[in-house]
Amino acid sequence: MWPATNHSTRLTSTSVFRGFRAPLKIKLSALLISIAAFAPPAARGQQTTGGAPDPHALIAAAIRTVEGRGSLSALRSLRAVGIQHEFLLGNAERADGPWRTAYTKFVELRTLGEDRMRRTDQSVPANGSAGANRVIILTDSVVALTAGSRQTGLSPGAYEDLVDHLENSPERALLLASVSPRLRWDGVVKRYGLVFDVVSFPWRNGRMRIELRHKYHFPDAVEIVRPYPGNIRWAPFGDVTMRSEYVDWMLQSSGVWWPMQQKVTFNGQPLRDITIAHVTLSTESAAPDSFTVSDSARATYAANAKTTFENFRLGMRGQPKELRSGIVRIPDFWAMTVVNQDDGIVIFEAHISAGYLRQVIGEAKRRFPGKPVKAIVMTSDPWAHLGGFREAVALGIPIYVSAGSVPFLTSVAKAPHTLAPDSLQRATRAPKFIAVAGKTTIGSGTNRIELYRVGGEYGERMLMAYFPSHRLLYGADLVDPNNGPDENRTPAFDLRNAVAREGLQVDSVFCVQNQDPIAWQDLVKKAQ
Repeated sequence: MWPATNHSTRLTSTSVFRGFRAPLKIKLSALLISIAAFAPPAARGQQTTGGAPDPHALIAAAIRTVEGRGSLSALRSLRAVGIQHEFLLGNAERADGPWRTAYTKFVELRTLGEDRMRRTDQSVPANGSAGANRVIILTDSVVALTAGSRQTGLSPGAYEDLVDHLENSPERALLLASVSPRLRWDGVVKRYGLVFDVVSFPWRNGRMRIELRHKYHFPDAVEIVRPYPGNIRWAPFGDVTMRSEYVDWMLQSSGVWWPMQQKVTFNGQPLRDITIAHVTLSTESAAPDSFTVSDSARATYAANAKTTFENFRLGMRGQPKELRSGIVRIPDFWAMTVVNQDDGIVIFEAHISAGYLRQVIGEAKRRFPGKPVKAIVMTSDPWAHLGGFREAVALGIPIYVSAGSVPFLTSVAKAPHTLAPDSLQRATRAPKFIAVAGKTTIGSGTNRIELYRVGGEYGERMLMAYFPSHRLLYGADLVDPNNGPDENRTPAFDLRNAVAREGLQVDSVFCVQNQDPIAWQDLVKKAQ
């Protein structure tokens, strides 16, 4: 959801090259008046001299279609009441789905023509009861969340998601297209037995495409293709296609047509379905105090913007410490583990970002001079743990993974990163996977590592790493010492069963969470 994933008050243009938004000092009413300058009065998609339709004429026709019997230029605010079905992409037993889902009901207030939004929502669990109100506000280039009596700034990732939501809405996408000097016609596509004209233009750090129904000009789909470097779950996928399809268009009391359902996909995967029960398009402006963000929330947002996963620095959450001789744990946002063996260094996980993985490699080589990084062990494949994966591939490091994860990780290695090229995009190479289907040994001597499949309902594609000489277990993402005996029971249960199945003798266990090792018996008690 938006608070978990993470403007100026005027309609904005974009710079595709630098990823910033330059404000267009044009109010909505002035913008609509200016459309006449781009298209002749008929604006029925007439031909240019080259035989292709004039894209500005197509957009002008679409604006008039949406206006119906009303006028977009007269509208100042929008209020929508509805329900949302969210697919929690990348958060499942396997990284290619199927996905867990969450439901919320919401009331959303927007100032039309400006990047200002207030959304009040409540989670709706399976028993039908409603959770506490949460209020999300986007304004003045910040995004904040109020839960209870406390307002706090969110992350740049949440900000980017909200900007997508605002600016790929039909009326905003059309208005942005209408003033773009680089608008172009990309041809036609056929979907659902219908023909659509496709127009596109540079937008933010990528491109926006609009599909206009060929005969009636309704903007039935808006696609945004761009990278999301500030979103830890989405960044590894590079050039992401975020597609919104608009259905169930209804004529509103204002005379304007509005779609009552929006279906959003991420690279073809379902992301969210939004159904609107009631929408009010008003000529009255929303109250300015509806979008108030406190100074403390602004400060928190600014701090979050400085500590994104892109620029996360080793040691920000704690200094490395040695668990055993040659086994070093780095307790940052998630913990990384470096293991020194006779013939090289093994690193557990490749999360956070490419830059962070390079820092971990630098720390490993500083501690163990002259040793190459001979392997990386990825114990699971959720999206949030992929940040450094492509960098590991680019460096040619052998990667131990569950056999079941190989197809998905191969697709991530092949994902195009043309808009913001990374090391692997600049020098393509195939991953060096070592697929783990049974007991697999890395190295010899005191720090010998044995990898095992975990299995079970939650851990079906996860691995655990065992140090037999130390009776020490790395339980990856299956251990959280903060959980009580009734919380998160299944992961610990799967790990306990795997240890019993393999006959391992474990004294203590540590994990990917930023926690110290705990006694194995303490974990076993929680998994009873």
